[in-house]
Amino acid sequence: MTKIKLLIVDDEPLAHKVLEGYCDKIDYVEVVGNCYDGISTLNFLNENKVDAILLDIQMPDITGLELLDSLKNNAPKVIFTTAYSEYALQGFDYDQVVDYLHKPVRITRFIKALERLKRILHLEQQFNNTNTSTNSTGTIVENTSNFISIKDGKSIYRLAYDDINYIQSWGNYLKFFMKDQSVKIIRKTIKMIEAELSPKHFLRIHKSYIININHVVAVEGNQIKFVNHQLPIGKSYVVNVKKTIIG
Repeated sequence: MTKIKLLIVDDEPLAHKVLEGYCDKIDYVEVVGNCYDGISTLNFLNENKVDAILLDIQMPDITGLELLDSLKNNAPKVIFTTAYSEYALQGFDYDQVVDYLHKPVRITRFIKALERLKRILHLEQQFNNTNTSTNSTGTIVENTSNFISIKDGKSIYRLAYDDINYIQSWGNYLKFFMKDQSVKIIRKTIKMIEAELSPKHFLRIHKSYIININHVVAVEGNQIKFVNHQLPIGKSYVVNVKKTIIG
C-alpha cells in the first residue's frame, strides 16, 4: 500500500517530536518533511508533493490560516494542531481541512484523525478513477454521464443533473437542493463533489455553492438569480462566473 506523505508544520520542536513519534506507530503514513514557519513551508511545497499537512495555526510569521489562504485550492489536505480551540470552527471553513486536533494531542485522537484522512484520500482516488478513463492512445477522457450517484446512509441515489438546482457546503456535509424542492444531505466536501460533476453543467460560484448553469435566470451584480431564489457569487469567483455564464 502506498504510504500517505505527511509534512509537519509547527514552530515548536517538541511538537514535531511528539507527532513524528505517533506517525512511527502507523504503518500507512510517512513523514517526508518538517517545517517550522510559514515561509519555509511554502518553499517546501513548491518543491515537493505531499498528501497532507499536520499544521499548527499559531506561528510567528504566517499563521496556519494565512498559509492556507496563500495556497488557495492547491493546498494538500490539512489536519490542524493547535492549543487554541477558538480557531476550530474558523479552520473548517477551508475545503482542505480534514480534522482539528487540540494540543496536547492524544495518540488515540491522532489515530482517529489519520483514519479519517485515509478514508477521504481513498474516496477522492475512487472519484478520480470513476470520472476519468483512458482510451486506446493513453489519453484521459472525461466521463460524459448526465447523472451522479450519491450515498445517503445505506441508500444510493442516482440524481439526474437536470434535477439538481444547486449544492451547498454545510460543514463536512453537502446539501443537494433539488428541482422538486426536496433536499438531500450527504457527507462529502464541496471540493470532492466539484471534481465529480461535469463542468458543462455545474459551476462553482462561491466557497460554499455549486450551481446548475442551466437553471440560472440572470446574473445581477454579485448575485446568481434563479426562478425562486438567488445565491451570492464569491469575490474570487466573479470573473470566471460571468465569463462562463454571460460570455
